[in-house]
Amino acid sequence: MPARGWLGARLTGRRALIEWGLVAAVTALLVGWLALTPVADRADNLVYDGLIRLQDGPADPAIVIIAIDDRSLSELGRWPWPRTIHAALIDRLSQVQPRAVAYDVLFTEPEAGDGELAAALARARDVHLPLLVDAPGLNGAAWQVSAPSPDLVRAAASLGHVNMIVDGDGVIRRVPLYMQAGAHTWQQLILPLAATAGVVPPAPHPDAASDEPLIAAAPEAIAYRGPPGRYRTLSFVDVLNGEVPADFLKDKLVLVGATAPGMGDRYATPASPHGELSPGVEIQAALLQTLLEGGGPRTVGPPWVLALSLLPLALLIGGFLILRPLANMVLGVALIVLTLALSAAAFVTAGLWFPPAAAVAGLAVAYPFWSWRRLAAASAYMQSEVETFEREAAPIPIAGLTSAMIAPRHGDIVAKQVDTLRAALKQLRDLDRFIADALRSLPDATVVAAPDGRVLVANDRAQALFGAALGANAGLADLFLTLGEPSWRRFITDEANDLGDILAPEGQVLKVAAAALTDADGRPLGHIVRFADMTGFRVAERQREQALQLLSHDMRAPQVSILTLLEGRQDRADPTFERRIGAYAQQTLDLAEGYVQLARAESQPYRSLVLDLGQVLMDAADTLWPQVSAKGVTIQTPDGEEEYLVQGDPALLRRLLTNLLDNALKYGPEGGVIACTLEAAEEEARPTLTLRIRDQGPGLSEEAQRRLFQPFGHGDADARGSGLGLAFVRTVARRHGGRIGYEGGADGAVFVLTLPRVIEADA
Repeated sequence: MPARGWLGARLTGRRALIEWGLVAAVTALLVGWLALTPVADRADNLVYDGLIRLQDGPADPAIVIIAIDDRSLSELGRWPWPRTIHAALIDRLSQVQPRAVAYDVLFTEPEAGDGELAAALARARDVHLPLLVDAPGLNGAAWQVSAPSPDLVRAAASLGHVNMIVDGDGVIRRVPLYMQAGAHTWQQLILPLAATAGVVPPAPHPDAASDEPLIAAAPEAIAYRGPPGRYRTLSFVDVLNGEVPADFLKDKLVLVGATAPGMGDRYATPASPHGELSPGVEIQAALLQTLLEGGGPRTVGPPWVLALSLLPLALLIGGFLILRPLANMVLGVALIVLTLALSAAAFVTAGLWFPPAAAVAGLAVAYPFWSWRRLAAASAYMQSEVETFEREAAPIPIAGLTSAMIAPRHGDIVAKQVDTLRAALKQLRDLDRFIADALRSLPDATVVAAPDGRVLVANDRAQALFGAALGANAGLADLFLTLGEPSWRRFITDEANDLGDILAPEGQVLKVAAAALTDADGRPLGHIVRFADMTGFRVAERQREQALQLLSHDMRAPQVSILTLLEGRQDRADPTFERRIGAYAQQTLDLAEGYVQLARAESQPYRSLVLDLGQVLMDAADTLWPQVSAKGVTIQTPDGEEEYLVQGDPALLRRLLTNLLDNALKYGPEGGVIACTLEAAEEEARPTLTLRIRDQGPGLSEEAQRRLFQPFGHGDADARGSGLGLAFVRTVARRHGGRIGYEGGADGAVFVLTLPRVIEADA
């Protein structure tokens, strides 16, 4: 495949589909990798934390924290306190009867006072102690449990782990409800407190096939209800000293834990603003409220995450095939916004967490990736086409048309391509302007048509020739119909060498010529059709033929007759001899005068004046008064006062009417009547005047009628006259926008002249 064709195929066709499939496959793999691996967790966590902060709400009033705070440390001494202090607090709590107590203080080392603490735990019966499970353990053990002393274990209501799940960014978002090591399972510290409200999450079965020594099972997402300090908190020393009313703690779920900053039990949470750390006991309280409210946000399974991440990508990839670049960009942005909005809506309304980072990343990568591939293909194709355009010679050597193409270019490759494209476009615009000006200045009516005949371009002369027929949706068929030619395709075929002239209704003689237009590959684009006005040439040819006929026959005949008479033996003193010589000489003069008048009528410019046709008729009758009187003929003209206004040349119209009256006088009988009538009428909503001149002669045969208005076409058998008078009448009538006709009858011949009428308001 040529380089240009190969580059063009990158923009359309199979090559474009292959690149589209490549973009789809690469972005789908990227989305799958992000959706099924922890790579996008940091971005997902940012969205998750923002949604957690949107769920800011009131703390459960049934949950109370007894805080080992700075004031308690100040009054009771440095940490760790003696076990007797903890025992005293537990006894105080036993007096106020809370529903259950989670004592979040590790007593892993045996100390003096453990007996008193164990006794207090035994008396309370509803105090739960923590333990830690670590992996690996000491001395090569797979895991290790840091639990209270055996006395405390026996006295406590239960033991529960306080292990946390710290995400990669150091934030606590989930807490395992159970820790499993082999066949051993430990519940979370606050589960017994949740059980008092009937919330008992099921313990998962130990996974014996797992290679992990320690499994954080059943992780529960914590629905934090606000920043640290949201829960009702009492100072340890105040409760120990009995300064808190008993009703404040009765039937409450009590958590005892450290909140003093220096004790180290503090963690980052999604609800902690500006990096503030939250005490572990508050995280336990938030977990307890989450369980009491039905659980935290539930993350959709990996297959659903993958499917939901690929769905918006599929929509965008599909849009690449049918939408424009701007629409694809809008679609991509809309899908990103929609993905984030749907993720947020599912989180807030249904408690479902769909990590959107993979889907957003796929959308964010797909559009620029596809745009890059398409722009790279378009840039390569454009560069190839522009370079080819530069190499090819200009079709028309116009000075300055290609000067911009050879100008030096500077800058990077993109700037050079832009300069090259700008120069090529300027050359195309200049060439287009040159072609348009050339078409407009052609001396003949010219149109450019599509293969189906639809007119694409027309010059000014074509507009003047066809007028309204050359509308917005005009075709060659419409144009030829206006010329009275129903078959137009034969004029644009390759075999259409010489099909003759077209005689237009307005009297023009047109010569049609067509040339096929093709593109650079030889495919047909249409035709350029020229309508050459041959009227002047045909008139000149006819005048030449008429002159030849006049000289070779019509004028020669009377001259030969004169010579024959002069060479004969007839007595020259005979009056008949002189009369015949004079008649032949007069015939020669009439022929010369008639020919000159006809030539002038066909070619010379007209004077255009508004005049009364009735008055012109009477002037013509006066001109013929001597002949009329000699023959005793009466000419009847309209005698009314109405004006019959026309616009035209007074001298030519007077001679036209004189010829018609002379013709009637010539062929009418002596003492006869020539009747002239004028009538106003309308033709196709246009006002007209109709003049009828009726004689009492013998009329004309059908053969004579066919050649009546042709030059040298005599209307009678004896060929009186030059045969140019009625040809003159027809020429003048047509040039004035009218026509001349003949109506035969039993009472003589009737000549009918029709001319456009001028209304007085127009005059």
